[in-house]
Amino acid sequence: MKSQKSDGLEIPIIWQDQDIVLIDKRAGLASQGGAGVGRSVDQELSEQLGQKIYLCHRLDKETSGLLLCAKSSAAANKWSRLVGEKSVKKEYKALCFGVPKSPSGKIALPINEKGGPKPALTFYELEKTFGADELCGFGDAPLSIMRLSLGTGRTHQIRIHLAQSGLPIVGDDKYGDFKLNKAAKRDLAIKRLCLRAFRLTLPLPQGPRVFELPCDFLANPARS
Repeated sequence: MKSQKSDGLEIPIIWQDQDIVLIDKRAGLASQGGAGVGRSVDQELSEQLGQKIYLCHRLDKETSGLLLCAKSSAAANKWSRLVGEKSVKKEYKALCFGVPKSPSGKIALPINEKGGPKPALTFYELEKTFGADELCGFGDAPLSIMRLSLGTGRTHQIRIHLAQSGLPIVGDDKYGDFKLNKAAKRDLAIKRLCLRAFRLTLPLPQGPRVFELPCDFLANPARS
């Protein structure tokens, strides 16, 4: 039976069956608990559903969106393998400063991890560009909404690749542009990282099923 949360942190459940549960993780909530982590999906969702929950993959703490969890260790092993094999298709959207040179393409720049630079691949597609006249006077830089998918799974890969390409994500205080972030916070009320896992395709027994979340960074910056 679903427990009642008394502290106001109710994790939205998008879909579930007997093995898995798909949620909409909010920005600022860690996926996994550990030393120095106050709240996390695995802890909070386990309490909310009244049973132990296992992660099938992770999202960065500051990234919001679709996150797949399992209701048993066996289901977690199965679905983690499917995620690793890319049978589970994950797609992201980001609001970035700047405009890409090409409307679609790939970023294949190495990313430093333990042991040195590692190959990394991100695919992108430009969805929309906003000029100053569309942004209520925000004229510090044009903004673009990018659709992204991963060819590799390096830590913070999308954030690093977009920053390396001169398209830092709005609200990214680690890899982004501090001056532009400050302007966006002041003029557009954007206070969080504008990166969202907005679509996920599950290979269910009855066939692939696509789940998609709304993603309007400018209309509802605090939620997206």
